[in-house]
Amino acid sequence: MIDATQRFRLHLESQSRQAPAFHLDPAAWQQASLRHAELARRVDVSFGWDGERFATPLDDVDFLLASRFPHAAVNAAQRLKWIHTTGAGVDQLLPLERLRDDLILTNSSGIHVDKAGEFVQMALLMLNAQLPAVLRAQHEHRWDARLTAPIRCKTALLIGLGDLGLTASRAAKTLGLRVIAFNRSGRAPVSTASGADMPDWLASVSELDKWLPEADFVVVTAPLTPATRGLLSAARLAAMRQGACVVNLSRAALVDYPALFERLRAGACGGAVLDVFDPEPLQGDSPVWDVPGLIVTPHISCDAPDYNQRVLDLWFGNFSRWLRGEPLANIVSREQGY
Repeated sequence: MIDATQRFRLHLESQSRQAPAFHLDPAAWQQASLRHAELARRVDVSFGWDGERFATPLDDVDFLLASRFPHAAVNAAQRLKWIHTTGAGVDQLLPLERLRDDLILTNSSGIHVDKAGEFVQMALLMLNAQLPAVLRAQHEHRWDARLTAPIRCKTALLIGLGDLGLTASRAAKTLGLRVIAFNRSGRAPVSTASGADMPDWLASVSELDKWLPEADFVVVTAPLTPATRGLLSAARLAAMRQGACVVNLSRAALVDYPALFERLRAGACGGAVLDVFDPEPLQGDSPVWDVPGLIVTPHISCDAPDYNQRVLDLWFGNFSRWLRGEPLANIVSREQGY
């Protein structure tokens, strides 16, 4: 247990280019503090924007809450004990081995799941109904009556089975899909997931090639790491059956987008819903906007208007564990990169 009179310094860092829902500013802190008043009284806070605070030593900071930071700045902050990231993915912080050994790194995995489940269902139903083609016909003032089979009993391949993947699995199974999921180990994650969350079949990602030809839909939810970069390659996209569709709500670099766009233009891919791009935002003159069969969503699959409050609630929960001397939730593995 920590001394009940000890106080701590937390620095909250925000990016001005992001929407206000992501800002960890005094108003957001005040709102969260009302829900966690006793814990908030133990914390002195400071606020920064666009990384300017990292230009000076973090000598007085015990905890940092930020989406990105220079490794050198946090490594030199000898009082700093714990860093919490505002997102689930930490690919922007790789390689994690460069962080000081005693620094604890946690992420915000899990705060996205309700919105993500709705997005996955929406995307699957849109693709099953061939909405990309229907919307293009509307834009061109063409009556294109497409008759499609119900989605029930079709097959969804799910790449990744963390919090986001389990949510996607539950969403797909609710629609009556057969769900085959892949993760690094081929073993079920250690979580409180119910049977409704678990896929019908779970395998190691090394078996992906065997199953790809069976997919009606491939849904990508895995984190971006050196091992997953380019995972859905041009060769693997070519192995998918004619008309199969792709949904990506993870990171763009997991999928060979140029190869996917060529398949869409050729009519080999039945459609795609992509929520992530590199770089973001897409520029107005990007040819991606006009790829046939593609629905572009601007990185909104998992985020809600109260995002900053979800992050702060998670942080306060972990701060309570810290004070009790308990292990923190959502600790990032430096070896695995998530």
